[in-house]
Amino acid sequence: MIAWLESFPTFWSGIVVVGGFLVSTLFVGYLVSTFTSLEVRAAHNDRAGFILAVVGVIYAVLLAFVAIGVWERFQQAEARTYDEAGSLAILYRDAGSFPSARDDLRATLRAYVHSVIDHEWPQMQRGARSPISDALLEALDRDVRALPVSSARLADIHAQMLSAIDTALMDRQTRLTIDFNGINGILWAVLIIGAYLTVAFTYFFGFDRAIMQQLMIGALSLMIGLVLFLVMAMDFPYRGSIAVEPEAFRSLLETFKEIGS
Repeated sequence: MIAWLESFPTFWSGIVVVGGFLVSTLFVGYLVSTFTSLEVRAAHNDRAGFILAVVGVIYAVLLAFVAIGVWERFQQAEARTYDEAGSLAILYRDAGSFPSARDDLRATLRAYVHSVIDHEWPQMQRGARSPISDALLEALDRDVRALPVSSARLADIHAQMLSAIDTALMDRQTRLTIDFNGINGILWAVLIIGAYLTVAFTYFFGFDRAIMQQLMIGALSLMIGLVLFLVMAMDFPYRGSIAVEPEAFRSLLETFKEIGS
């Protein structure tokens, strides 16, 4: 269901999530007002207000915890792309110290970066990985480990290259893992049920004018719906309209050009 909504453009998925939540909560209010009288609700305003304060705080803490967690994961996913690109830049630059293997290493690096931009990113939008990028990075790893080391200076450079390729492998794996794992389905159920319970509880208050109740509770529903939409839109950092772009790798190609072939 979440993946289906994420396939829509941001505007339309926002309309579906926020608008759907708003309309459905207004319908819940209609049911509450139909089966309970205004006098009964007004007579319990004080006690209902105390319980709503507790319910609201519990749900607000849960929603904030999830929203912050999703935002931090989104930032981590973006940071991983720059860490991976930085490691590849080190490899490209250090490859110049090995003239016999320089051209092949740099060609493989350029091919890998192009495959990430052209093949892997579209695949990640669908929750998959690119076998082309897999093969190129594994080939690069084998080539780096097989470099001929004939001096202490080259040994130091080779050690740095080994560290860089290990970091690139780790960052790529983390990047893919983050893209495959979203919020647990049970947690989504708790968030959605909690949202409806919180809003539904506000209808147990008795208002002298129904229109004022609808406006205030509608604003509450709109706010909760917006936060739920934000969480959904950023749940998978590399998918949907709000997603991490391969800017780090595009910038890396420019760095390759500056270093030279």
